[in-house]
Amino acid sequence: MECIFCKIANRDIPSEIVYEDKDVLGFENVKPEAPIHLLFIPKKHIEWKDEFADKEIEFFGQLISVAKKIAIERDIFQACKIIFNLGKTGHIPHIHLHLIGGWKKEIPMGNVSKD
Repeated sequence: MECIFCKIANRDIPSEIVYEDKDVLGFENVKPEAPIHLLFIPKKHIEWKDEFADKEIEFFGQLISVAKKIAIERDIFQACKIIFNLGKTGHIPHIHLHLIGGWKKEIPMGNVSKD
């Protein structure tokens, strides 16, 4: 099975890019769950595992830092959510961070469906 996020990083699948540097790619989610719903991925395919090297853990901080920068630029930092999906919570194993926000009225307080 080929990774959809690797295809986006390699530009095999078009995407609305919002951020890019040598290690990180940020793009619009095609199925947004909020007025602003962005995804940030390492350009290199990395999957969740039981243990990470210190350098890999530092990379997670880099993803969070980039998401914060974009949240400030988009003026949603005061009310946004940053979410990593782990294990069976997502169908894409490539590590990715969700930045969601931009609500104009009530901010949803729950992160998970009770179903």
